[in-house]
Amino acid sequence: MSTDDATTAANDRLADREDMIVCVDVDKFYGDFQALKGVTATIKEGEVAVICGPSGSGKSTWIRCINRLEVHQGGDIVVDGIELTNDLRNIEKIRSEVGMVFQQFNLFPHLTVLDNITLAPISVSYTHLRAHATPEPRGGR
Repeated sequence: MSTDDATTAANDRLADREDMIVCVDVDKFYGDFQALKGVTATIKEGEVAVICGPSGSGKSTWIRCINRLEVHQGGDIVVDGIELTNDLRNIEKIRSEVGMVFQQFNLFPHLTVLDNITLAPISVSYTHLRAHATPEPRGGR
């Protein structure tokens, strides 16, 4: 199978999938410095995306905006149908489903790479469940 055939096959498989991350004309400023200018991208459910570029080109800033660790000043970001705004409920929902591995991240040496990467989402889900659980009644009935 040629590269073109593989690309066409992959695109066909993704055609029916829902948009998971949609960014339209996203801008991010640090003072007068514009770190992101008009970033537009759509990533579908199950799609693997690679973000590459030279140091300082905005890769980490864009990912941090998608996870709302940074606030974008222009454009729209929608993750799994939820628009990122200042609504804290939306931010909590996004952060419980979106994860990232930071540059220079110190991994736990006793865990596998997969365990290190999945540790935070599992911990967030567990903490969220505990925070919203109905307390068990104490004592007998």
